[in-house]
Amino acid sequence: MAQYNIIDSEIGLVGATVLIVGNVIGISAFVLPGPLAGDTGPSVVLALLLAMVPLSFGILMSLQLGSAIPAAGGSYVYASRLVGPFWGFLLPWIVIPGVWAGMLFIGVGFAEYVGFVSATLASVPSIPETVLVYALLVPFLVVNLLGIRMAAIVQFLMVACIIVGMLVFIVPGAFLVDPGNYRPLFPRGISPFVIAVVSLYFPLRGFRLVLELGEEMEDPARNIPRVLGLSAAISLSLLVGVVAVLVGTTDWRLLGGMDAAVAQVSLAHFPAPLTALVLLAAAMGALTSINMTYTAYSRVLMRAGRDDIIPMAMARVDSRTGSPYVAITALGVPPLLVAPVAPDTVTLSIALSMTILFGLAVAGVSLWNLPKVFPERYEHSLYKLPPWALKLTAIGAVGSAAILWVLTATQLPVMVAVLLGWLVVGYLFYRIRVSWYERKGIDLETRMKRLHENERLDAD
Repeated sequence: MAQYNIIDSEIGLVGATVLIVGNVIGISAFVLPGPLAGDTGPSVVLALLLAMVPLSFGILMSLQLGSAIPAAGGSYVYASRLVGPFWGFLLPWIVIPGVWAGMLFIGVGFAEYVGFVSATLASVPSIPETVLVYALLVPFLVVNLLGIRMAAIVQFLMVACIIVGMLVFIVPGAFLVDPGNYRPLFPRGISPFVIAVVSLYFPLRGFRLVLELGEEMEDPARNIPRVLGLSAAISLSLLVGVVAVLVGTTDWRLLGGMDAAVAQVSLAHFPAPLTALVLLAAAMGALTSINMTYTAYSRVLMRAGRDDIIPMAMARVDSRTGSPYVAITALGVPPLLVAPVAPDTVTLSIALSMTILFGLAVAGVSLWNLPKVFPERYEHSLYKLPPWALKLTAIGAVGSAAILWVLTATQLPVMVAVLLGWLVVGYLFYRIRVSWYERKGIDLETRMKRLHENERLDAD
């Protein structure tokens, strides 16, 4: 097997929690609710709650899989070892282009908020959207190249700003809610509501990224469940609070026509200093989402590179910073190239949500197979789901992901067709890669079924 470096930097419970909270409460919490409310009506609040159904299955899966087999790039490891080598390959193949779309979504959302500030405050000059996207993406590409400790320190400071800004909006806003703004619940029917559910799953997928940290977390088998519990309690309370107050204080028809709706509603109801805190929170949300996206998904590429199913260069780790610098660069450069022609935020969020839902379905099958493929890992897991709960969670994950895929296909068939076409191209690439190594006497598929030494040690 090819040689590679193991990341020896570690973060603790607090560091991992702020990484996840910052990823879940990103710019989407401030950008998506406005346009979605304009399309869906007051039921956008219900859509957020419904999006938590697949989320709950994802959290339970993360508890069990992360406790049984903590590994860097965990989603890739579980798919390749517990489902099959090809399914492991598909995780980076289909998810990474979705991540590029997600980065552009965050960048465009950030530019939207800066544009609102510029238009509101005459003293702030107007800055082209593409320049703002670059100004967001490039610095955090550099931060992540400096290693996970630096990323966690920066994330902690930004998450503190986000929590303060969201509370400033939620607490006084709760006293201004008009129950009449929640009626009628479905003014434009069910179809826009379905799209809203899929779109709002985009921020919620952030919890499962804790599995990608693996070897970089102190005592991962014990701390992964703790991180999930803490981050869910903080993030979900704040997200529901913001959306409920936004819709409860403003007619949904007005929200659809607002850029940076949360900021505009805040400016209409609260003193300028409080709105400044809300604007700061939105800006920090863009930064934290980008930061964690680089951190988590680069580990998926790194781990797949260790198996050589994608180029081994992706597994290179800088000896000084502990950063998988090639994988981070591969994530960071394509969005910069596409930024000048990026589509709208809702389209980008749906593209990412579809790819993440695919990963959720594969993870559900991984969970189902865990007791059979690695029975000793399941039996000795620090946090163990009973067999009935494990199977129910696996079925729920696969079922909810499939339902949302089918519903989206009825509304956006072109996007689904593009993703299916990309899967076909991926299968051809996979077969060529495996056949090329076979001619060199290397069985990649057998390699992709075995845990590596450091993963066996981490979980023993």
